[in-house]
Amino acid sequence: MPITDNKNYPFSFSMIDIKKIDPSPYQHRKYFDEDRLRELGVSIVKDGLIEPIIVRPQKKGRFQLIAGERRLRAIKDYTDMKMIQAKIADVDDLQARRISFTENHLRQDLSAIESIEATIKIIDVEMGKDPWYLTVGKTPLERVHKLLSKLDSIRRSKERGSVVLDGEKDLSNKYVGQVESIFKNLPKPLKWQSFLMHDLILLTDIPSKVQKA
Repeated sequence: MPITDNKNYPFSFSMIDIKKIDPSPYQHRKYFDEDRLRELGVSIVKDGLIEPIIVRPQKKGRFQLIAGERRLRAIKDYTDMKMIQAKIADVDDLQARRISFTENHLRQDLSAIESIEATIKIIDVEMGKDPWYLTVGKTPLERVHKLLSKLDSIRRSKERGSVVLDGEKDLSNKYVGQVESIFKNLPKPLKWQSFLMHDLILLTDIPSKVQKA
C-alpha cells in the first residue's frame, strides 16, 4: 500500500495562506524549470489546482510543506493567488520523508541521482537510532554504503564457504532482516544488494576510503 494512501495517516483538507507554508526539508529535487513553472501557473489560474499540496502542521499556526513544491512555487511566482488548497497530514519526520519521496517518484520528478539520495536518507533515518550504525560513517551516504558493503561481504563469505567470525554472524543476523524490510517498504521496492552494486556506485562523491571499506 502506498505511503500516500489516505488510510496510512490522519489528514484533513483546508485552504491555507501560502505565506504560512515553510519549505520542505525533505525536498530531493534540486532543479525547477522556470518555463514549466510559468506554464503550470497559467494552468492553475485557468483550470484550478487539480491536486492539493500536502503539508503538516507546525507551531504558531504555520505549516511545513511535504509534497507539491512545484505547485506551490507556480502559485507564488506566477499567479495572484493568496490561498492554496492543502491536505494537512498528521505525520512524523519519517512519514513526511516517505510521502515526499513517493510523490516525487510517482510524478517522475526526480533524476536518478536525486532518487538515490532520497533512498539513502530514508534508510539513514530508519537506521538512525542504532548505536553501531551511527559510528560507521559521518554522513548518511557513508553510513549506508558501509552498512550494505559489510552485509554484502559477509553474504559473499558465506556463499564461498569461508570462515565467518562470530561477530560478523551476529551483525548479519541483526541487520539483514531489518535492511530487507526497509528496502521492501520503500516507495520503489528493490533489493539492497542491487542498490549497493548498481545505484550507490553512481554517486561519484563517495570517499575513496569508504569505497575500500
